[in-house]
Amino acid sequence: MTHRVLVVEDNEELAENLAELLGELDVSVECVVGVQEALEVASGGFEVALVDVSLPEGSGVALVPELKGRSQDAEVILMTGHGTLETAIGALRHGAYAYVLKPFEPVQLIQLVQRALAQVALGRERTALSRALHESEALYRGVVEAAEALIVGIDDDGRITFANRSAQLGYGATTTGKLFVELWGERVRSSLERALRGAPVRPRESTVTTPAGTRTIRWTLTRVPEAERRIAVVAVGIDVTEQVELRRRSARAEALAAVGTLTAGLAHEIRNPLNAAALQLQLLERGARKLEPSAAEAIVARVGIVRDELGRLTKMLDEFLGLARPEELDAETMDVRGLLDEVLALEEPVCARASVRLLVEAEEGVCVRADRHRLKQVLVNLVTNAREALPEGGTIRMGCEAGDGVVIYVQDDGPGFSHAADKIFEPFHSTKAAGTGLGMSIVKKIVDMHGGTIELGEAPGGGARVTMVFPNG
Repeated sequence: MTHRVLVVEDNEELAENLAELLGELDVSVECVVGVQEALEVASGGFEVALVDVSLPEGSGVALVPELKGRSQDAEVILMTGHGTLETAIGALRHGAYAYVLKPFEPVQLIQLVQRALAQVALGRERTALSRALHESEALYRGVVEAAEALIVGIDDDGRITFANRSAQLGYGATTTGKLFVELWGERVRSSLERALRGAPVRPRESTVTTPAGTRTIRWTLTRVPEAERRIAVVAVGIDVTEQVELRRRSARAEALAAVGTLTAGLAHEIRNPLNAAALQLQLLERGARKLEPSAAEAIVARVGIVRDELGRLTKMLDEFLGLARPEELDAETMDVRGLLDEVLALEEPVCARASVRLLVEAEEGVCVRADRHRLKQVLVNLVTNAREALPEGGTIRMGCEAGDGVVIYVQDDGPGFSHAADKIFEPFHSTKAAGTGLGMSIVKKIVDMHGGTIELGEAPGGGARVTMVFPNG
């Protein structure tokens, strides 16, 4: 069977090249220029469409749902030479299968089209399975029961009339007679209502709590022909928890890359005052050495502290620029108590001015192999966050202990984490009016670079606790 591929591209030369390139596959390629022509051709059916984002008559992104309305099982791949994160998100929201940037590698494009064709075939097989189940439920019950997918039959009232073994056992009891949305979430209500009316339905994701944790299920709902009234709609669910997590990580990586681009433009303006401050410190130190020795010693010591912090700030800026790209650690074996004492000396005066006590509760002899500067940056960020969470004063405790790994924690007796704490590590997410939303992203990045883990929890007696566990040195 020859598959039909539609190319919507106003650059005729590129469209011809794509047609020639896809000639290696068992496909029939038809090239069109504008939106209206594309819709007319699509009405005759197609499997995959390659659509340019910028078209003479409108947006290729907006064209996606209209094309898929002409051929429900078809997939659309968007092409652009000016990709942005917002455009990519918009493409996925409109139902695009994939999003590629020009120029693209021929081999990669061919492979992408092949995967899209396979996805179309899979969707048609899923629809065929639903129809076959209607025609002879008894014949296919063995296949349905053995399937890893969740298969649920729903009547005209939205109640479950059938559920295979995966739906009943793997994700909690799916009881016959119960409302489908009652067991699987309100998020699928609108899709179920559309399916019951016989309207086309896009896959919809919902979450369910299982003994193994919260899982995300992607449901495809298909209306069963009128001949069978016991089952009006067949819902096929696939566990996509790992795919959702992969999308979340991909979005986070995109955001981190955006951070690098944004900060590069600010680097020059930030480094200028840093260099000026360092120069003034040198002049101050030279002048101080001409004073009486005891006075000079005190001034020089304070100058040294400021110089060290300026150096740390400069290095932090360099790391901020490279936040989205991996870097090697300058690891050394260090006493954690000594590092905590350094942070205490640095942050205690600031905390005192805010009526906050900063304490160290650390075991002796606990060592970790880590980059001293970066781990210090993590602790300073956490202490700063804790201090800002205590506007009326309070206590912050830093500590460490040895076990299966090296545990380092920072806790306070403030209000604790809010219900949105699961987003705290996402770039640009901030609960502060003037916050950048990058501090905890940087913390997570550094902990991950060390092969460690970080968890948010409740401190003993109330308050917030951030616990980091690093591998034993």
